[in-house]
Amino acid sequence: MRISYITVLVTALAALPSAPVGAVSEAQFETIRSLGVLNGVALHCQYLDETRRMKAALVETLPKRRELGLAFDEMTNESFIKFIEEGLTCPDSAKFTDQVDSAIEALKKAF
Repeated sequence: MRISYITVLVTALAALPSAPVGAVSEAQFETIRSLGVLNGVALHCQYLDETRRMKAALVETLPKRRELGLAFDEMTNESFIKFIEEGLTCPDSAKFTDQVDSAIEALKKAF
């Protein structure tokens, strides 16, 4: 059996561990994911001011890289769907604002 160069390349790439974007550390990536989770809750609970604040913080803080925005969006979608599927109740808006404040601060420290 003859193995082509493409087969070897694809196999090698598939074997690589999946890592966050380029020079972004796992800890930095986690701050983006945390905001995405909170954004899913904010959208479901219609805390739209919090959604705006989170997005503004991302735009102001993150390097302009598509992958980082996608990570935020994916976590937002997962969080939103999980909220519905598990029938969770909306958190108190003041406590939620505190959570968002903490997550934004963590993002700014990480980047």
